Amino acid sequence: MTTPSTAPSAERLDAAVRLVVDRLAPDQIILFGSGARNEMTPESDLDLLVIKDDDGGSSNHERWQCPESGDQIDVVIMSRTTVERHRLSASYVQGAALEEGRTVYLRAGATATATGPTYTWNGTTMVRTTKFEPDHAADLLERAERKWATANREPHPVDKCEYLQRSIEYALKALITADGRRVRHLHNLDGMWREAEATGDTIAATRDPKQLERLSRYAGQWRYDKLPADEDPETTWQQNRTTGEDVLNHARRRVPQLIEQTREALANRTPGAIGGETPPDPATPPDPAQGTAASRSHQSRGDERKR
Repeated sequence: MTTPSTAPSAERLDAAVRLVVDRLAPDQIILFGSGARNEMTPESDLDLLVIKDDDGGSSNHERWQCPESGDQIDVVIMSRTTVERHRLSASYVQGAALEEGRTVYLRAGATATATGPTYTWNGTTMVRTTKFEPDHAADLLERAERKWATANREPHPVDKCEYLQRSIEYALKALITADGRRVRHLHNLDGMWREAEATGDTIAATRDPKQLERLSRYAGQWRYDKLPADEDPETTWQQNRTTGEDVLNHARRRVPQLIEQTREALANRTPGAIGGETPPDPATPPDPAQGTAASRSHQSRGDERKR
């Protein structure tokens, strides 16, 4: 049975905002992630971009538990300078936060950082605009490599599962970014896997949604809370280790190829072909998994995208 997705209740959101305001005295708080997309499940946390206009460029990522509601909160703390620098980013978290998020707190007298998609005129029409960042795709792949090495080095099964989850997550995000597409703020491995394959590039690994869902929880509730009695992290590690290695091997091979294909599509683009999409009909919101025209052009290169 599928768990229904919802928006966070006003009570839960208010409690989280009060906690952040009391601790950090921010200028602005932006709700993003599953809460902003109305896709929250009982396992979801609250993702908050916290803007403090005081340091010119630093950032921090913290994980809190709200005493009032019991919610886990991902708190991404950044200066306005850092947030604006990556507004058009297809892969940095602040790019996704600004595009999909909404302001839930603004300090009196503070200037609001705008949220929502960015559109630019391409000579014919307005197109939704993001920025292709091949260097960040390579960086995500490098992070996946480091997490994989750490997972195999850690002695404790819970830590092994946590780092394995992060290795797969970064590898999948590297594939999406290298394809010139927007990376959503997700920790759900099955959802990211489906997004990575959305333009027809089949990942050379076995996808087991139930196992991926189990492993995904090590990025959230099982990382911070007591494991349920029926969860054995050693078994989870053994059941998912090969999948993690296969996904990483696929990313090692495909990310450089996808970067070059996307660069080629950018160099040869026609107006509106990549870097944006036409504004959607308000009655039909865009599918976040839908690729740019460059990624769609990759589909026609079937021989290149087979395992």
